[in-house]
Amino acid sequence: MLLGSLVLGAPGFALADAPVGVRPCCAFGKDLKAQVGGVPVPFFSVGNVLDVESLGNHIYNDGSQGVSSSLLGLGKEHNGLIYTEKGGFIDTAHVRDTADFTYFLFNEMRHRLGTSYDIKLPAELRERVIVLYARTVQLTEAEREQMAIQAAGLAAFRLAQWHEIAQWFGMESVGGFKELASAYSPEDLYSNMLGAKLAMAILDKDPDASVGAFGKSMDASLKATLEKMRAASSDETSAKIGSLDGKWWDSSKRLPDKWVVLHRDYHLGLDLLPNGTDNGLHLSLSDVFPNGEPVSDWGQLELRKGDRESAFIVAPSELKHRDIWTPKDFEALAQFAKQQDELEKSHQD
Repeated sequence: MLLGSLVLGAPGFALADAPVGVRPCCAFGKDLKAQVGGVPVPFFSVGNVLDVESLGNHIYNDGSQGVSSSLLGLGKEHNGLIYTEKGGFIDTAHVRDTADFTYFLFNEMRHRLGTSYDIKLPAELRERVIVLYARTVQLTEAEREQMAIQAAGLAAFRLAQWHEIAQWFGMESVGGFKELASAYSPEDLYSNMLGAKLAMAILDKDPDASVGAFGKSMDASLKATLEKMRAASSDETSAKIGSLDGKWWDSSKRLPDKWVVLHRDYHLGLDLLPNGTDNGLHLSLSDVFPNGEPVSDWGQLELRKGDRESAFIVAPSELKHRDIWTPKDFEALAQFAKQQDELEKSHQD
């Protein structure tokens, strides 16, 4: 969750401000304890477990639902982990985050795709800018709309991928509380992609949806999708998470200890299968438009060097001296993280 605000574009296009960072929610596990400065925080734990009936209402992430209400389930929207037979563990905060970004970016792109324009977002260690490029191709309104839906869903998912990278390099949304435990958590990116897919389907049916209408559609779509995925009860999800204690997570450790989470997924591709279940539902996003043109010819996410470059002092030398990173660099960064984590774990053993 970031507290910065978007540098807004031309008036009259945006139906909503950019989402305020990401929802505070879940490292993998249940009843997670916390510590600050090495001192345990008494009487505090994050339950993390939901079922379909306790999802609450989708609230566009404009910052109106505070950190405490999100973490403790006191707001109208409730987030946590739900186990499904077809999707493994679904983190509803990640689903909703990427859905909101897809909605926002579509409304930024739908009238601007094919023009030169920068969508500037608050930094996550590096400056995040989605750059649209000027093109001479003539598009009908319907063609531009469909391309904007695809480009928005892809860009929203790329933002989620970057978030995993930034967490691994020590990003702090809340000062002094590193998010290392959440980096590359095995349910994260599958949940993010599910959010992009749900939002794209909603926008395909109702591209003019208001923020409120989008939220109501997300309520119905998320619930229906989880039911199709054969979502478990909260007791069943809790038992499933408990069975993975010592394999996927460590109940003896306290947040923000990185090794609360023991199992990670460093694959940053656009074709995903869920972790934690057999014969899971395959999800994918395409980086090529139906006419064969790469989406990146029309626009893409850039991570520009900012004032937090010291976070990347351990990054591969061939990358850390470059002023701009793009999604083409993500897999190299993820594999570097994997190698470093495996080395650290071997030293612990």
